[in-house]
Amino acid sequence: MENEELYTPDILSVTDEDGNEIEFELLERYETDDAVYVAITEYRDDAEEIVEADFEVIILKVAEDEDGNEYLEEIQDDMEYEQVSDILMAKIEEKYEVEYFDPELQ
Repeated sequence: MENEELYTPDILSVTDEDGNEIEFELLERYETDDAVYVAITEYRDDAEEIVEADFEVIILKVAEDEDGNEYLEEIQDDMEYEQVSDILMAKIEEKYEVEYFDPELQ
């Protein structure tokens, strides 16, 4: 038990268009020379919810407004999304020892 690492999630608080605050867990981050991308999922801290939940992974791009404040935005380019999604999902599979379900393969 001494050598077991305690998992501490990175939590992002995001405000939606309606002003509602939603907490997300940062699963993985990927940086290129031109951009930063993140894979997040809705945060749950209840053990039962975690076991029963179907975690949807959301891939977003980190953008910056004119004041230097960071915000998350959807990736508009399909090819860019596919490339980034593949990289992030491979990192998540390795890090969390899970297998990614791709509905396109069914």
